Amino acid sequence: MKLSRNTSLLPDQFEIADDFLDYIDLDMWTKIDADAGASTAQDADGVGGLILLTTGATDNNECYLHTTNELFKVVADKEIDIECRLQFTEANTDDANVIFGLMDAVAANHLIDDGAGPVATYDGAVLYKVDGGTVWVAESSNAGTQVTNTTKTTAGGTAYQTLRIRITPRDATDADVTFFVDGQQCEDTNQNAGQPFITQTLTLSGLAEMALVVGAKAGGANSEVVTVDYIRAAAVR
Repeated sequence: MKLSRNTSLLPDQFEIADDFLDYIDLDMWTKIDADAGASTAQDADGVGGLILLTTGATDNNECYLHTTNELFKVVADKEIDIECRLQFTEANTDDANVIFGLMDAVAANHLIDDGAGPVATYDGAVLYKVDGGTVWVAESSNAGTQVTNTTKTTAGGTAYQTLRIRITPRDATDADVTFFVDGQQCEDTNQNAGQPFITQTLTLSGLAEMALVVGAKAGGANSEVVTVDYIRAAAVR
């Protein structure tokens, strides 16, 4: 079944829409601030509601915000669509590590140290940026099997960016995963002949339940700050 904004179909789908007008840890969202100096907190002066993910000024210092419960699972005939509006200006050139998407068993070091990207084994789909990189990377994963494409889209800057991931099962075996930034479908940096836009195949068998997650990790001795304006998601029941 396809997601729809038609109100007659609302009983067949569930939605999350959080502008972060308020935030209580361990309620809808749970923070991971295991490292000294890291914090995930509401911006007291954030007009319209903002969450600040702030790393400590130490290499590989990190923080994450994820749904307390794993609310999403990719199964046949049930589409999932997630979106996050965020902004970050890197403290030092290209050092920030940033991630948004769906992952199971979210924990510390879901972004691996030293710009190595997401953890090697997880179920989900993410857009991320690594230390030393300047563009978004798209990835979907079933346990230890990942499909990864480097996009042409610059990550970060002074302006907000809206990240979106759509997972559309095509049959009982596989789903198509597409990625968007600011409404434009992401293109592969290699400009694959005849198919420049990224569509990944995610195998359904064995996938676990997943949580929404957004996170930041320092890539050097500077604090990195990611400002999250909103997160929205919808899935067929």
